Amino acid sequence: MSDAAVELPSTSWERRKMEAMSRIQRVALDLFDAHGYRNVTIERVAAAAAVSPSSVYRYFGTKEMLVLHDEADPKILEAIRTAGGSTTVEPTDLIAVARMLVPVLVESLLTEESERRIRSRLLYTAAIPEIKAAQTNQMRDMAEQFRVLFAERTGFDPNDLRVRMAAATAVWGCVAALDHWAGTDFADRLKDVYTRAVGAIIDQIEIIFR
Repeated sequence: MSDAAVELPSTSWERRKMEAMSRIQRVALDLFDAHGYRNVTIERVAAAAAVSPSSVYRYFGTKEMLVLHDEADPKILEAIRTAGGSTTVEPTDLIAVARMLVPVLVESLLTEESERRIRSRLLYTAAIPEIKAAQTNQMRDMAEQFRVLFAERTGFDPNDLRVRMAAATAVWGCVAALDHWAGTDFADRLKDVYTRAVGAIIDQIEIIFR
């Protein structure tokens, strides 16, 4: 399986945008750690990141998303979009490709820096009620994107119960994995937790489509 499936988006504008968002989020998390989430404004984040406040709002929309933004999400969706070629495929074939992609995605996306950032995000999500509420909306949106994309790739009706269940299993299963990781006080490497969790998620999706 080619590593191209998890490369950054191809256009220079998309790459610059993702790099800018990653840098701004890193600056924001450092400020939140140093001064407390509620004591840091969007304007302060923008100044520290050497961008305008309007740029922060344009990229993230809300202060909560400075914490919750996950740069891996668009890469995962793109991997699903391109896995096995651009033609419509049977769910079982797409699932088989997903099994091959998991080690590549985990190795590519879960660097030491991304693991550190995810740990910080989880601590803020647990501690700040408005971030926790925003996470629910974020995950529902992610599940919707997954549902539509899975339907497009397989030719199934987007309202097919199996498609909805597959989307919910994929997204909320990953949330459960992260909650488990936080619940163990981050004892294991996130790569190991995700490898086990995603394998179990794919097993369940495969059962849904039998």
